[in-house]
Amino acid sequence: MDSLRAIAILGVLLLHAATPYVVLYEKIAVFDWQTGIVYNALSRWCVPIFLMISGALLLGRKEEPLGTFFKKRANKILLPFIAWSIIYYAWATYMWNPGYSLKEFLIMFFNNQIYYHLWYFYALIGIYLLAPLFNIFVNHASKQMIGYVVVLWILFYGIFRYYSYIVSNEFTLFFPLSEYIGFFLLGYYLAKFELSAKWRIGIYLLGIIGAFETIWRTMALSEQQGQFSGYAYSYSSPNVIMMTIALFIFVKYWINRKVANGNYQTSKLVKLIGQTSFGVYLVHAMILDKVRPHFFEGDELFIKPLFAIPLQVVIILVLSTIIVWIIQKIPYLNRLI
Repeated sequence: MDSLRAIAILGVLLLHAATPYVVLYEKIAVFDWQTGIVYNALSRWCVPIFLMISGALLLGRKEEPLGTFFKKRANKILLPFIAWSIIYYAWATYMWNPGYSLKEFLIMFFNNQIYYHLWYFYALIGIYLLAPLFNIFVNHASKQMIGYVVVLWILFYGIFRYYSYIVSNEFTLFFPLSEYIGFFLLGYYLAKFELSAKWRIGIYLLGIIGAFETIWRTMALSEQQGQFSGYAYSYSSPNVIMMTIALFIFVKYWINRKVANGNYQTSKLVKLIGQTSFGVYLVHAMILDKVRPHFFEGDELFIKPLFAIPLQVVIILVLSTIIVWIIQKIPYLNRLI
């Protein structure tokens, strides 16, 4: 799980570093824009991986009273959620001086408008509200029944909804699960149950197809609409789901095989990145705000995106990890990450 967390946070940083370039359609050179598209497309699995990790770790546990479950989760989520919402509200005021008020803060807070990356808290809280129900379900359901629900989610929330944009259909509105709870259940399923080599090869091929689909569909829709289209970037699109499943399974079986052979040990660097990933997710947006102007301003690029995007990722990762590591050493403040 440390390895998956480390990979996922790198994906988040890559996605956010690349995003400003993808919206500059026809404002920068075609190759530079396409570079941003590729980097962004190939990192869309990042948040789904985090959600799947949560499902793998929280589901299948011994059932406990609701009060006990929510008290544990509240200590880890609610305090950081409120604290970082206030911090980023103040940060936005410092950066752009919008002159917000307490009333505006509350409106923005309850409508997920504080800062772009804090939406993850809202998704996580929604998942945790349903987690006790799903824990009971997986503890008493068969592998086939759990797989059935996963397939329904992929079919109705992923495939039918996604392709309704391309081919009109009426199968997009009636599946009862949210966009993110499916990843939660999917993480448990893939972590608990084993897949044959034949299935894994098929999934890897689908993952590669999903990656190409994400890139090609984004470029094609943007060309068709005359402006950037992020439709294929949806986390629950079938192409992103395929990439996510393939990566999750690859890491699971690669590491398990190494462990079985007695020649694998998680490196200190991977452990550090994995164990600070939540804090890095929280602080990195501020670092990015300060780093980004050194690479481009408006539609003027100072460094080619091919090199600028990965360089930003390295800088942001190093600075964010140092800050989080320091905060983790400070009593009381360490509860915020």
